[in-house]
Amino acid sequence: MTRMLASLLLSASLAATLAAPARADACMQGNDIRAMVQAGKVIALSSVIGQINAVGQPVSSPQLCGAGGALYYQVDVVNGGQVVHLRVDAHTGAISR
Repeated sequence: MTRMLASLLLSASLAATLAAPARADACMQGNDIRAMVQAGKVIALSSVIGQINAVGQPVSSPQLCGAGGALYYQVDVVNGGQVVHLRVDAHTGAISR
């Protein structure tokens, strides 16, 4: 029961965050991401770290963001001296730039 309540509260918090206008603080980090992974709402970023490292060396802390109802991780990597902004689908692990 406690786990279900925590999951409902987390979902409500995420919905409120993602419904807000796009701005820098609309994304989650750290403990909030871990809670989403533990609740089974998103995949762990560690499951696709190999594919991310193939693109470049991560230089920023990942953020879990939302757009159009979709959740994605935002990660910046360095590739050939250039910063590349990656989006990793938080459900499938698909990477786009």
